[in-house]
Amino acid sequence: MIRINNLSKYYGTTAALNAINICIGKGVIFGLLGPNGAGKTTLISILNGLTTFQEGEILVCDLPLRKNLREIRKRCTFIPQFLALYDNLSVIENLHFFAGIQNISGTVLQNNLDYAITTNSLEKLLKQKAVTLSGGQKRRLNIAIGLLNNPDILYFDEPTIGIDPESRNDILSTIRSLKKDNKTVVYTSHYMDEIEKICDEAAIINHGEIIAQGSLDALLQTANDNSAIIELHYSDQTSLHLLTDCIDTLQVIDGSTLKLKQQNSTNMSALLKILETKQIAVKQIRYQSMDLESLFITLTASENSHV
Repeated sequence: MIRINNLSKYYGTTAALNAINICIGKGVIFGLLGPNGAGKTTLISILNGLTTFQEGEILVCDLPLRKNLREIRKRCTFIPQFLALYDNLSVIENLHFFAGIQNISGTVLQNNLDYAITTNSLEKLLKQKAVTLSGGQKRRLNIAIGLLNNPDILYFDEPTIGIDPESRNDILSTIRSLKKDNKTVVYTSHYMDEIEKICDEAAIINHGEIIAQGSLDALLQTANDNSAIIELHYSDQTSLHLLTDCIDTLQVIDGSTLKLKQQNSTNMSALLKILETKQIAVKQIRYQSMDLESLFITLTASENSHV
């Protein structure tokens, strides 16, 4: 559904994206991860025709993006992290208003309305004004608005920010359910557990480059390197770097995270003793980098060390 070949985007002489290559198939939920400023927003903006690019090629639904933007937009939808709805309108009025903007009418309108409403469990809320909805309900309405054109591809940008855990799980289940309708989803989030829960594949982007990409299973297999991630209550990063003089397999990720490579009981005991001596409190230790967050920390830290 989406093929990106050697895509580069420059702001002056600075490369926001540098020779990006990504292929996303039909019916795939694809996670896009990266630190702030890594290039995620730039990439999503380009895919939605909101900004241009200088080099490379993008095919969406087998159509070149540059020449077919209008047609491609009819088959895609972008659901941003901010709410795009009118508080003084009811749920059904909001849906009709945004359908009207897109010139959706007749039988197509009714079919698409039914699909958007049932997918987001809004049946009992249709007459309720948007201003009276909870944060999670507003998010579900936001997604329903994005489904009004019955898109083939949906782009989600941090859709669970600012909502309670129960609503967050409901929304993740809704997004995951789109897979059975053979829709392609591109999903950006700072919550690694969300990516692990709903995504089939993912790419990690840093400094405008893809540093890891593949299925979730394949990515997590690469993380099994007998290391340990030590999370600290925040400490001075300069003092932490002094620890590497004592333990050569220790890597400082940032002021609150250490990585002990090829850890064993001897060097772990030595590290904990040093931390105790320096009165640096340990928050959590995660053995064997088998989760996505640990992989993300390791890869982005490794990249940052070369900058």
